[in-house]
Parts: sequence; C-alpha cells; structure tokens
Amino acid sequence: MGVYDIYILCDECFDVHRIGTGITLEDGPANKQSIDEAYAGKKLPSDIASLLNNDFQCPNTGKSIVEKDNSQVFLVPVVFI
Repeated sequence: MGVYDIYILCDECFDVHRIGTGITLEDGPANKQSIDEAYAGKKLPSDIASLLNNDFQCPNTGKSIVEKDNSQVFLVPVVFI
C-alpha cells in the first residue's frame, strides 16, 4: 500500500505538472511509473480514473489539459508501506 502524487507530461508546455496528491493505492508501484505500465492488463483504480476524467490548467500557459495517454501520466510514491 502506498500514497502517491500523480504527474502528467503536459502537451502544452512539455513540462511535468503534479495534478493529484495523496491518492492511496493498494497495488501501486514501489517506484515512479506510468499508469500505463503500473496497470497493464489490470483495471484502473476508480480514484485514478475519476481524476483523469478532469481537465487541468497548465500553470505555464493557462491552457486546459486533458491527458488521455496513460503512458504520459505518472504515479510517484510519497509513502510506500
């Protein structure tokens, strides 16, 4: 079990932005990993799926970001138990 921050590679400015924090996952990765890699062949946890359905504002350009490519979305462990 672990607590994760979620980051995306922004298509607007090509920087990495944190979009979610404090998501607890039972079966998350021990190290930074894309959602695509971490959940290959598995059902995506509802917390992550609902977060990805939201659009976000790029802090550098102010434009809206909707990232549907899970290889560009990363789970980064904050606390891994």
